[in-house]
Amino acid sequence: MESKNLKSLVSVIIPCRNEAEYIEKTIHSLYNQKNVPGEIEILVVDGMSTDGTQELLNKMSSEDGRLKLIQNPKKITPIAMNLGIKNAHGEYIAIMGAHSEYDENYLSECIKLFEKDSAIMCTGGPIFSEGRTNFGKAAALAMSHPIGVGNAKHRFPNYEGFAEGAGFPVFKKEVFEKIGLYDESLIRNQDDELNFRLTKAGYKVYLSPKVKSKYYVRDHPKKLFAQYFNYGFWRVATLKKHGTAVSFRQLIPTLFYLTIIITIIIAPLLTINALITIFTIPVIYLVIIAIFTAKIIKEKGIKIGFRFPLAIMILHFSYAFGFLKGISLFFRKE
Repeated sequence: MESKNLKSLVSVIIPCRNEAEYIEKTIHSLYNQKNVPGEIEILVVDGMSTDGTQELLNKMSSEDGRLKLIQNPKKITPIAMNLGIKNAHGEYIAIMGAHSEYDENYLSECIKLFEKDSAIMCTGGPIFSEGRTNFGKAAALAMSHPIGVGNAKHRFPNYEGFAEGAGFPVFKKEVFEKIGLYDESLIRNQDDELNFRLTKAGYKVYLSPKVKSKYYVRDHPKKLFAQYFNYGFWRVATLKKHGTAVSFRQLIPTLFYLTIIITIIIAPLLTINALITIFTIPVIYLVIIAIFTAKIIKEKGIKIGFRFPLAIMILHFSYAFGFLKGISLFFRKE
């Protein structure tokens, strides 16, 4: 690295485990980056893959010196991120996913965004979600729709402006010296927790639709459920650490389902009018889902539209279930 212009170097870090199906497309989309002010190094931190991922990476590394493979024996995502940061040489640190593809101007557009405000320490673009099966396509729509993800701005493909965080962020490396690295005790949601510290310290995150990427969603209900259950579960660890929710939006699914559960339990004690009032909320919820489902069926067809309400309810219920499970674990008395 001594011969490289380190100031303009971009260090791309990719936490990875068993991504043989996707990793080559991901790496090639990074090889093809254009208009980057300096050079690029790609550090793939692999959690001891067993599906041939490491063999692919070793082959690709031997063919292109920009790619380096780093071992992550503990197989934990924030540890992978921190290993990458510690081994990075560039002024800019990009944390990328192995399950995605990036537009040829992704990195260059991210770097341009830092010029908008000196307080910006993290840039990125809204995530464009894509599925490969009918359920995956329905899930992709749900994960990009306000009814599915609320006001999560990084999920809306056309959003530009300040946000809580970026899906595949590019940081100024100096920010890690100011706020610290990823919290290695958080198996999930380590990115949200770091972004919370970043904004709490007075820095900003900025997104632009000029920064384009493609994220492949979970194509099976069971996998989507597990993903969002973990999001909810580990959100509680962040809540406990900081004593506050990163965003009120993240509490809504849990409050919604908790209200229904409590209402069912105390129903014998309530008047008919009270029950009608309380159950109006879930009825409105289902009606709203039905309205948008009809629109999806009209635009995308019945095979995708039919699966849209299932995807929506999995996002909400699995997150709420995970959150409640997290509360029972992280806040239980020792």
